[in-house]
Amino acid sequence: MAAAVARPEPRPPRFAQGVGLGVTLVGLVLHLAGVPLALPIAAAAALVAALLNAVFGLCLGCQLYLVLQRTGLVGRRRSV
Repeated sequence: MAAAVARPEPRPPRFAQGVGLGVTLVGLVLHLAGVPLALPIAAAAALVAALLNAVFGLCLGCQLYLVLQRTGLVGRRRSV
């Protein structure tokens, strides 16, 4: 019998990608609404988060997902 393979949870990275998209879209919408620095600030925030993930392996969106999961705002609780 083959040993069970532990697979990483796909929801935190997917949530992190959604957060990055959301930040960028908010920056774009604000820029189109006349806030001149909104887009560069949003892009810089997304870039910093991506660099932290690439250099240090720290996924800010994943950490946010875990905090929200602990508070019960996202994810489902698994029964034991």
